[in-house]
Amino acid sequence: MIDMNLYPVPHPQVAARIVDGTAVIILSDAGRVNMLNGVGTRVWELADGKRNAQEIANTIVAEYQVTDETARADVASFLQILIDARAVTLKERSI
Repeated sequence: MIDMNLYPVPHPQVAARIVDGTAVIILSDAGRVNMLNGVGTRVWELADGKRNAQEIANTIVAEYQVTDETARADVASFLQILIDARAVTLKERSI
């Protein structure tokens, strides 16, 4: 599980846009295009380096009907997927 005190930010090699409420992420290293669902898009929007992973989970709790525990686990899991795909990196402090 990732450290929820770290700040996720898009990887410099990634291009992304929100189109009709859906995040479209282009992973240039892999030559892949990914489209995210609603919650994934919201996490992507919040992963701007200004909020740590816990703050992102707190926002998900406030905006969706999920528990803190579920939001923390889901955000951590999704961020790990983004990290593994080289779509996101983690910083130790806010940018």
